[in-house]
Amino acid sequence: MVRERLFERVRVHRAPIAVCYVLSTDGDPRYCDLAAVSIASLKRVHPSARVTILTDDESLAAVRAEGRWPRDGSISVRSVGGFAGSPRVRSRFVKTQIRSAMEGDFLYLDADTVVIGALDKICRRRAPLAAAVDRNRDDPSGGFPAWVIPGFQRLGWPYPTRTYLNNGVVFWRDCVEAHEFGRLWHANWLEYHATVDNPADQPAFNHTMNVLGLIPEILDDRFNARVTVSPEYFAGARIIHYYAHGAERPDVASLDRLMARTRSRAPLNGWLNSETLGIGA
Repeated sequence: MVRERLFERVRVHRAPIAVCYVLSTDGDPRYCDLAAVSIASLKRVHPSARVTILTDDESLAAVRAEGRWPRDGSISVRSVGGFAGSPRVRSRFVKTQIRSAMEGDFLYLDADTVVIGALDKICRRRAPLAAAVDRNRDDPSGGFPAWVIPGFQRLGWPYPTRTYLNNGVVFWRDCVEAHEFGRLWHANWLEYHATVDNPADQPAFNHTMNVLGLIPEILDDRFNARVTVSPEYFAGARIIHYYAHGAERPDVASLDRLMARTRSRAPLNGWLNSETLGIGA
């Protein structure tokens, strides 16, 4: 009951923040549904947030035509160019260019996130970028993942990296270091994808940080709460990150319920609670 009251009484924050999403599609509504949930939850806490959805040329018309984005002028949809491949490949082509495509400081959120608390503290970070340690079911402690080692070996990239961060929630400063990082990240992703035949963007993200010697600010887990790794991350969470891709898709019905609610254009206010978010008591 305490958790439910906390959600219902969420404080509305009026200061505008800039938030970026990436969305590529082949007509499957799932990722549009996910993005709609995340944006609705963001707007519930930060109604004045300015949202940019970056996409690719092939997806642009469908994303622009999507009827669930708020029509208050606070959301823009832009393409960063064309790239051959599946929606997953194209989304990584877009994602690795977000720093070059955006102006000013901004917060990047994956589509499979739900905002349940204020994000002001993230947006006051002073490092070139800020991200949380990558925790997953295989390695909840967030060490250097074994699955990326063959790719690093094939490319001759040094490993393990000093840290291995999750790039599903990243605050980007508008500074020389962040722009240099963004350009090299995209170049390294292109090399990784071509050589390893895997569109994953996180290995190149962490390799880029390693070779540049860039010192990020490590976000507290409450800003990238991996509740499907362990429910303990729900305590004090501000952003829940479900990891809704492939084998990482959570075994909870909460995302389906949330997507169905936004699909019917029903509001989230007064409705988000531990049960609908799929968190045990």
